[in-house]
Amino acid sequence: MELLEHKEVVEQCFHIHKHHNIVSRMKPTSVSQLAAVLAIIRPAKRHLIGKDWDTINKDVWVRPTNDDYFFKKAHAHAYAMAIVLQLNMLATGFSLQD
Repeated sequence: MELLEHKEVVEQCFHIHKHHNIVSRMKPTSVSQLAAVLAIIRPAKRHLIGKDWDTINKDVWVRPTNDDYFFKKAHAHAYAMAIVLQLNMLATGFSLQD
């Protein structure tokens, strides 16, 4: 996941391409943490930015009581896996255009 420290890499990943500042601050080291970062980017969970992972894990998947936009756990994990696939493709130089 150290590829996520590089802005030029994050800018190529869907859903997080405009959020390098959050991704680099949170430093996800697993698919589950990357999923949580995807959830934190949404308005309902923005208050978790910069919190420790224990605090995040206790609150990030709790449905908000207001109507703010949020990600469900299953969606966030699916998107995180897709981003990991993108990172692997970038790291190996694979292109869909080949």
